[in-house]
Amino acid sequence: MLERIWRESLKNYAVGLLVNLAAILAITYILSDDTSGFVLQWSGAALALTALRFVQFLHAARRYRKTHTFLLADSFYLSLGLVSAAGLWAVLGWWGIAHYQGAQQFAIIVILSSLAGGATGTLSSLRIAGKAYILLLLVPACIRLFQSGIQSHVMLAVMGVIFAWVMMITHHNNHKLIRRSIGLSLSNKGLLDELSSLTEELKRENDTLEARVEERSKDLLRLAYYDELTGLLNRHGVFNLVKYFGITPGNVTVFLINLARFKQINDGMGHEAGDMVLRQVAQRLEALASQLNQDIFGNVDCQVGRWGGDEFIFYFSRLGEGALTPEEVGVMLKQEISQRMQVAGKTICVDVNIGAVSEQDCDNPNNLFLYADIAAGEARHSGHVVFFTPGMREQLRRKTTLAQDLRMAIGNGQLSIVTHNIVSAADHTLASCEILSRWAHPKLGDISPVEFIPVAEESGIIVELGDWVIHQAMAAQPLLQQLAGKPVKVAVNVSLYQLLQEDFVDKLMLFTSGDFAPQNLIVELTESVFHEDEIALVKQALFKIKQLGVEIHIDDFGTGYSSFSRICELPIDAIKIDKAFIQSEDEKNIAIIEAVVFIARRLKIRVIAEGIETLEQAEKMRMLGVNELQGFFFGKPAALPSSL
Repeated sequence: MLERIWRESLKNYAVGLLVNLAAILAITYILSDDTSGFVLQWSGAALALTALRFVQFLHAARRYRKTHTFLLADSFYLSLGLVSAAGLWAVLGWWGIAHYQGAQQFAIIVILSSLAGGATGTLSSLRIAGKAYILLLLVPACIRLFQSGIQSHVMLAVMGVIFAWVMMITHHNNHKLIRRSIGLSLSNKGLLDELSSLTEELKRENDTLEARVEERSKDLLRLAYYDELTGLLNRHGVFNLVKYFGITPGNVTVFLINLARFKQINDGMGHEAGDMVLRQVAQRLEALASQLNQDIFGNVDCQVGRWGGDEFIFYFSRLGEGALTPEEVGVMLKQEISQRMQVAGKTICVDVNIGAVSEQDCDNPNNLFLYADIAAGEARHSGHVVFFTPGMREQLRRKTTLAQDLRMAIGNGQLSIVTHNIVSAADHTLASCEILSRWAHPKLGDISPVEFIPVAEESGIIVELGDWVIHQAMAAQPLLQQLAGKPVKVAVNVSLYQLLQEDFVDKLMLFTSGDFAPQNLIVELTESVFHEDEIALVKQALFKIKQLGVEIHIDDFGTGYSSFSRICELPIDAIKIDKAFIQSEDEKNIAIIEAVVFIARRLKIRVIAEGIETLEQAEKMRMLGVNELQGFFFGKPAALPSSL
């Protein structure tokens, strides 16, 4: 009981000090024309006492934060300082009522009354010191007013005594209310303890079968709401927490924390090491939440959960003014998790992607976790803590619409193909045609591949779309060959997601098993296929594709993960140098192209230059030894003619 009352006292003491300081400064200013020097002496003594009380308060608050125990010495000294302050105000009231008349006398009475009135609430946890404070503020001034003999002053004195009596009753009632509230809380705890004791008795009296059933029920409940690996709330537990406690509009922020490159830790160090990382991250999040929750001046509530896999939820609620901002908490989360940790005898650092959404930016509380996930996706690109904005929601809606419509567009004629010629660098004759997809949406108009291809990859539709493009390319190849008057190969872009599908090579074999010759097909892959996480599977798939007779090209060479050490390991027929190198006027880029051509020639790999827009660029690439060229100089992507 005493410890809980002491905590209430500490919460209000700082406010009382601030109000007391403001009152000292105000009355000093109002009475600054005093010629006797008494006001200045009184003000100096009051300010000095206030400073001393503030130091004592900091000492007591710091000790409480560390020990969470009530110390009688701290209570005594804080109460002594409080009564001393009231004594100084009593001296001012005694002297000032007799010394001044009119506005200044009225100001003293108002300030003393205000301080006494506020004390009925802020000092309600201090049963004796609070009442002494109120009496010292009002009684001396009332006596002085009564001694003046002036009828109006005598009436004020009587009203002051009545006012003091009412405030004493109010203070007493407030104190009783606090004790009753704390008593109820403690008695409830006692009832819970008693109930727990009775439950244990019943357990001992039950037979073995009932004990097993009860234990099994507990296990099921724990599995239902808590994550077995980390001990945190699981996804269902987080949802249940939000459902039970509700959401205070505008005050809740949900952080979704995703561990970057966690798969590398699992693959490189083993799943046991990965589990150790997850447990340490969970412990750090719990420690931060506990630190924020236990700060009596923090005014926040934090909860932690494991969302699944390498994702965690940090639920942050501001309970009052002066609390930490969501931005500050986001920085603390990133710093806390990114610190070094010991795993399997090694020191590692784990980076995180953090997405956050505040309830005030969410159109529906049920979407908090969805929007936090969207923001975390954006954080993967920036490396910073990203807060969800309404613009992201609109982007999500558009992506959702495009994903839904794209699947239907494949079968209802909205998609079409265009060809972009690749020519010989020597004589600019046609070497091959790259087949590109285009989408004419009936409502949204033409959708750029830059927009709908990523949507297709994220939604998995890229597999169906890729199959459609390959079919279209094979169907167009005879017409292209007829137009060119010579054999023409067709090139299609294949994403890493497609390539890693278990049946991709089997489908490619089926596609090329008819009249279409596999030698007329080129598969273009971006440099993402060289990523360490997937290189083994990529290598296996590429060698199978090469065995079919299909050519393999690497697109946008020089912008990502590629290296000649990887190219030497894979059956690559050609590399396409990214247009950024071609169109740059920096001589260093020319040197890079020369080096690429030289090494590729030694490896017997053709080199194709993208982004050729002028004759000068074409000639320069030819002089550097590039084999083939592609760009708007030789024509923009164009639709096939309907007939010859």
